[in-house]
Amino acid sequence: MNKRLLPYGTVALAASLLLTGCWDQVQIEERGFVVGVAVDAPRNKLAHQQAHKEAPNKPDGQSRFLVTTQLVIPGGMIAAGQSNGGGGGGQNTANEAFLNITSEGDSLFEVSRELATRTSRTPFYQHLKVIVISDEIARSKYGFANAIDFSLRDPDSRRSTKVFISKGEAKKVIEVKPKTEKLPALYIDSIGDNISKNARMLPVVRLGDVHEQLLKDFSFALPRITAEKSEVKMAGAAIINPDNHLIGFLGEEETEGLNFLTGEIRGGILKARVGSDLVVLNIQGAKRSIKADVRDRQHIKFTINIQCEGAVVESFYPMDLLNGKSISKLQSAFAKEIVRMSNDTITKVHKDMPADVLRLGRHLKQYHHSLWKQISHDWEKGQKLYEKCEIAVNAEVFIRNVGGINKTEHSLGR
Repeated sequence: MNKRLLPYGTVALAASLLLTGCWDQVQIEERGFVVGVAVDAPRNKLAHQQAHKEAPNKPDGQSRFLVTTQLVIPGGMIAAGQSNGGGGGGQNTANEAFLNITSEGDSLFEVSRELATRTSRTPFYQHLKVIVISDEIARSKYGFANAIDFSLRDPDSRRSTKVFISKGEAKKVIEVKPKTEKLPALYIDSIGDNISKNARMLPVVRLGDVHEQLLKDFSFALPRITAEKSEVKMAGAAIINPDNHLIGFLGEEETEGLNFLTGEIRGGILKARVGSDLVVLNIQGAKRSIKADVRDRQHIKFTINIQCEGAVVESFYPMDLLNGKSISKLQSAFAKEIVRMSNDTITKVHKDMPADVLRLGRHLKQYHHSLWKQISHDWEKGQKLYEKCEIAVNAEVFIRNVGGINKTEHSLGR
């Protein structure tokens, strides 16, 4: 009799184990899909000071946050042909595809829980596309690391979320009203993938990459983003030092130089002047190598060699592009332009605001490890050997294609 009951008991036990998987389920229509988060400093400094009075044990330098969360409105996504837009502070109009809710708190987790008092849907972060942190927060002591901590710890957050530093309010970035997308966060996310078209954009940095950088004792760079009316501009770079706070920005051309120096060029254009005329190269590939002379650890000498290849896409200079001397002249002009931009970048990150975003310390760690173990604590801190090192740049350019014509319009009649 017991043997007959055994199969039924086994089935009942298996069913009970399977049923336990549903204890915490949330129906999809009850979820509030978060696609963007913007982190700013509080708009009311008096309230910020009052919060510190109410919490006297709060560590000095710990920031209070003003967080704007962008949630998807499914009905607005479905409504074809309806105009898109956004609202701040929880305001929304019919047929919009998203809702921006702004809340203030001592931590991002507190803010995420405070959303429960203002929206009927449970915030769900597995579809988070972008995190934008304002330069004011990133410059404050512990501000950047604290602003990113919740996303790193939250198991619902994806490591592929893109991270940006805004010049100005981060809130304004995810409140733009793009003409081509219904969701500002998806619009920003898509722009970040255009690095193959413009060398002045820093390659996207994802949440997982930021975590790795925060655990290392190196400076690093993040993409800079700014809001401009109904659009954003993603160009330039924000420099984060080993203490994990923002120390300054690189301009667009300096960022292009940085991409050449770090081997992060994915495409874009390179302009050079031959005489007084402009010639434009479409970059089809680039790489860099580093050689280090470490005989004097107090004055290490680095040589960065850059190789770039591409196709001529515009030329206002009268020349025959099938002529070997003409090609050599062009290649030399482009190479000089790369060296000029690279040296401008080196001046900025080696002298003006020293930060090893050139990854020279990483090179020493990989190829001169015994030396690195001795000097690592004095590279960007202590004796600051990075500032004492010497950096030289060489560049070569190879023109692989001259386009559909071999002579410019100006030279046809000559």
